Amino acid sequence: MVRGKSDRGDTSVVVVVLETNEVYIVVSLSTAGDTQVICVDPTTGALRHQGKQGEDLFDSEAAALKHITNGSRFLSKSTTYAKAVLGYAVLGSYALLLVATQLSATVPRLPGGGCIYTVAESQWVKIQLQNPQPQGSGELKNIKDLADLDIDGKYYFCETRDITRPFPSRMAIQEPDEEFVWNAWLSRPFKDIGLPGHCVILLQGFAECRNFGATGQQGGLVALIARRSRLHPGTRYLARGLNACSGTGNEVECEQIVWAPQKGGQVIPFNSYIWRRGTIPIWWGAEIKNAVSVEAEIYVADDPYNGTLQYYQRLGRRYGNKSSEVNATSKKKPGMVPIVCVNLLRYAEGKPETILVEHFKESLKYLKSTGKLGNTWIQLINYDWHATVKLKGQQQTVEGLWRHLKAPTMAIGFSEGNYYSVKQQLNECKGSIICNGDGGFCMDNIQNGVVRFNCADSLDRTNAASYFGALQVFVEQCSQLGISLDIDAMFGLSTSRNSEYNGRSARSLPPGWEERFDSVTGKSFYIDHNTRTTSWEHPCQEAPHKRWKRFDMTFEQFKSSTMLAPVNHLAEIFLLAGDIHATLYTGSKAMHSEILNIFKEETGKFSKFSAAQNVKITLQRRFHNYMNDSSRQKQFEMFLGLRLYKHLPSIPIF
Repeated sequence: MVRGKSDRGDTSVVVVVLETNEVYIVVSLSTAGDTQVICVDPTTGALRHQGKQGEDLFDSEAAALKHITNGSRFLSKSTTYAKAVLGYAVLGSYALLLVATQLSATVPRLPGGGCIYTVAESQWVKIQLQNPQPQGSGELKNIKDLADLDIDGKYYFCETRDITRPFPSRMAIQEPDEEFVWNAWLSRPFKDIGLPGHCVILLQGFAECRNFGATGQQGGLVALIARRSRLHPGTRYLARGLNACSGTGNEVECEQIVWAPQKGGQVIPFNSYIWRRGTIPIWWGAEIKNAVSVEAEIYVADDPYNGTLQYYQRLGRRYGNKSSEVNATSKKKPGMVPIVCVNLLRYAEGKPETILVEHFKESLKYLKSTGKLGNTWIQLINYDWHATVKLKGQQQTVEGLWRHLKAPTMAIGFSEGNYYSVKQQLNECKGSIICNGDGGFCMDNIQNGVVRFNCADSLDRTNAASYFGALQVFVEQCSQLGISLDIDAMFGLSTSRNSEYNGRSARSLPPGWEERFDSVTGKSFYIDHNTRTTSWEHPCQEAPHKRWKRFDMTFEQFKSSTMLAPVNHLAEIFLLAGDIHATLYTGSKAMHSEILNIFKEETGKFSKFSAAQNVKITLQRRFHNYMNDSSRQKQFEMFLGLRLYKHLPSIPIF
């Protein structure tokens, strides 16, 4: 099926190979009104596009395909239909074109527009070139390994918004933060011919959302976006700690966005919370002696803190709130950027991870001694996750984590704002303004600082602790949007801990109250027909002294006072994200994940099954890491265009 100018929808890509072995890439972007034809040079593999109407620029896909084939389908040897171009590279005797053949809209619509697609199915299109080059068997195998890289379900993109930075980004789509762009090398051929937008900006990690409202009622949405850094790419035993780029292994920036779509779509209130996870930011590693070793041997470099300062300086620049105007009423110390490191490693005599805990503490002493941290303020919280679970059980472990996280989480806060579909509505904005097409974002508050979680590998313990930290923020995010998760706020409606959302509107009002929208500003205001008064504040808005109250609750108090359906929706996406991060780093799913289901009544039924699963995954990881880490590491490096002089020695390096 081909598409004409009048029926623009999603991006369409058609790769046509003619009987003459000519190859054409036909791209119709969802953001453009025309179709470009990109020709592959049959000898060099270079991409060609001149932008001439009727030659390689057409009004429709149908016209482009008719021109290429002279209107005859018999001239085509093969045709590949795709949804997006992910990358292209010339590799000696042939070229490889990576396309996404199936996409999943995992975050269908962000506040202010923009859809995040996860690559569901992908394909490497192999293009034979007319310049045979001598390539050794080892190099040919490396090229085959590159084409075997597992893409599906682990990479995502947005065609219209910059999602490489915290939401909402001020930057244009073609100005991403390169730390999170995984196909920069593979997209370069399209930039070289002046068509940078024809190859998407690809991120590695996880992006999904859930609607936690009831059918037919005003509800809320929560999205989890986790972007993996490419500064220290690779696998478990080959990418730990710092490297020469001052990047740490398995480094992931996570973002939790909550928003409440309004009727008419004029105003969308939203907020977002950022945290970080990664291996300990010093020079260290671990080595497996053999496939059946019980423990890997941990070692620390002779100069372990080289690059640690640069790492924290980069975090300080990214998470420092530069808008004094937005936080003018904040009680935080002006200019200080808190970075709170929550270290979950084992910390007891005889435990192999203890050496890392000691060096973590020493690294912070070293940083302070340099006097070069500037406005960045670092706090280290050591919380032995496994030992606490063993000694006190899961519930008290969660309660202990909450006690540690309360003060830093409240100090750091989260970003809050409204999206207005009409720019005139921004005139009364007292905060920071971020323009976006016809509308824009008014930021009432911007997060200052970040919490960073780690265990040894930034995997299982890290994912669990991240969830329970983000859960407290999630409840507060909902409250600030007028979506109370308090069971007591149901105004007499019967409920139970197991019930679903019970049809409660995200903006439920007490009897006699009504919500309306101001025609000029688009803001909500509230009418109390009982007293015949109006207010800009939602009547259920919690008083400042009642904010963050769940940090002080016991586990049972939290469970009995909170609507659990939204809580379990959040746990569901954390479980999925945990499996993705673990698979990328270790080749297996996450372990010890049963604690994320702690708010479900049936949790205990699966404890024995979970324990058996953990043992199975441990053995799988050790075998996969010992046997496959080096080949998987090579795949990541070739995908990123790194160390090609070693992996593909016959190919000229530019």
